[in-house]
Amino acid sequence: MVKRITHITNRRDAIIILVLVFAILLLLNVVSRFFYYRLDLTSEKRYSISQPSKTLAKNLKDVVTVKVYLDGDLNAGFTRLKESTRNLLNELRAYGGKNIEYEFIDPMAIQNLDERKALMTDLIQRGLSPTNLTTKSKTESKQQLIFPGAIVSFGGRSMPVQLLENQIGFSPTQILNNSEILLEYKFANAIQKLSQYRAPQVAFIQGNNELTNLQTAGIRQTLAELEYEVKDFDLQANYHIPERIDAIVIAKPRLAFEEKDKYKIDQYIMHGGKVLWLVDGTNAELDSLKRSGGIQSAIGNDFNLDDMLFKYGVRLNTDLVQDINLCNPIPLVVGQMGNAPQTEMFPWYYFPLLVSENNHAINRNLDPVASFFASTIDTIQNPGVSKTILLHTTENAKAQLAPTRVHFGILQSKPNPAYYNQPKLPIAVLLEGEFESVYKNRLSPDFLAASDTLQNLKFIDKSKRSKMIVIADGDIIRNDVRNDSSAYPLGYYMYTKQQFANNSFILNCIEYLIDDSGILETRNKEVKMRMLNSVKVEDEKLKWQLINIALPISLIVVLGIAFGFYRRKKYTK
Repeated sequence: MVKRITHITNRRDAIIILVLVFAILLLLNVVSRFFYYRLDLTSEKRYSISQPSKTLAKNLKDVVTVKVYLDGDLNAGFTRLKESTRNLLNELRAYGGKNIEYEFIDPMAIQNLDERKALMTDLIQRGLSPTNLTTKSKTESKQQLIFPGAIVSFGGRSMPVQLLENQIGFSPTQILNNSEILLEYKFANAIQKLSQYRAPQVAFIQGNNELTNLQTAGIRQTLAELEYEVKDFDLQANYHIPERIDAIVIAKPRLAFEEKDKYKIDQYIMHGGKVLWLVDGTNAELDSLKRSGGIQSAIGNDFNLDDMLFKYGVRLNTDLVQDINLCNPIPLVVGQMGNAPQTEMFPWYYFPLLVSENNHAINRNLDPVASFFASTIDTIQNPGVSKTILLHTTENAKAQLAPTRVHFGILQSKPNPAYYNQPKLPIAVLLEGEFESVYKNRLSPDFLAASDTLQNLKFIDKSKRSKMIVIADGDIIRNDVRNDSSAYPLGYYMYTKQQFANNSFILNCIEYLIDDSGILETRNKEVKMRMLNSVKVEDEKLKWQLINIALPISLIVVLGIAFGFYRRKKYTK
């Protein structure tokens, strides 16, 4: 009788424990719907999103719809990119809740041929670039067209997001890895652009013979596609630069600035305005060199900006950079065959390809940037202003002080590396901090009294924390123009038909200047490639198969036998 009561009690206790465990699990499931926590044990936090992205997702006022067109029969690399995209969208949805919706679509799965072609044409027109994918099996090799991209929609507007990077000189594995790194930035940037209450305004300064609209059409079109409001601003026809303009671009001026116009720029900066300076240190031009028979005397430019830039923290040098390690070639006539001139491509050391230390969100994971007759920049000791070198030459470079002679004769002999011993000459510099006005203690009391009475014109001698970028080559933002007066993409070098990172670099500069939310900082995310040693894998294949497959099964069998033996010994009379 006692044994039966004990058995009933044990059974009742087991049921109570089971009910309690079930209730706890149910409670945890309910609570988990209101609280989200994820433990990311990777050293680089590859499965976590940054605080700016979390804040952006939490503050959404409407539904963001994401249609990802990377699906179907993919190889291992693109499958990883697809799953990384899914993980990122799940992470955003964890903070955005019902305001983040997404779906994966395989365009090739559409059975109706006309509908499939219509969708593919629509995707291309909306800015998504297709890629040819080759998948191999033991019996066959198959090619298919895939669209590694997405369309993000919000409030009746949409924006394309290209998932796959197009980078020169990187292996397919590195390209896919870099594409994973930039996923968060691309989606967060698209959502931010679509959900902002007003379009950020970028003004190209005119009045000092700057680059024309056609010569800057490439970056203007990119900005317009990303929901920027792009306009021209005549500096001489306006009495001040409105604070409504988020950033101004000074793109290769060729006339000196008057003091009154400098004052407008200075006070715009003091009131919190951001500036992208692209200024040539010398007057060297390839067209002028060709017209003058292959010889040109390059002299330093004087745009009356030295005192301003010096006050803000940099000095633009009147010199010319040469780089024998990494530069673009130019075609030169070497002979005549009948009536047709014969041309060859020669490395033109005055067209260096600029690189970076990957030390900032602006230059992270970028291809080289093409430059044309660039000059160098010196940074000045300026308390309260930090300097970051964004672009520089390679190790084998030098800078010639102007005036100097530029001629094609340098191509007749092989350059001596001993003369090109000035490594990493800085060409682009980011300045951040509190800038002091160049007109501090220079204005008369009468002028100051008069300016104080006018709205938005009160003189300020020191800015709040702000930022600007100075680039010592105006042509970095210039796109070439075709014979039919249409523009090449910015960064496209027509002599070699290569695409360089000028467009991405200038876009990153403008976005960093304007955006104070920190979204661009997500470009600093790093995902390390942990490659397996293929030789070691082949040699130790059997050992690791036994450890990972046979050993766990063996342990389970042994534990099962031991537990059965224990129960028989305990309950057998």
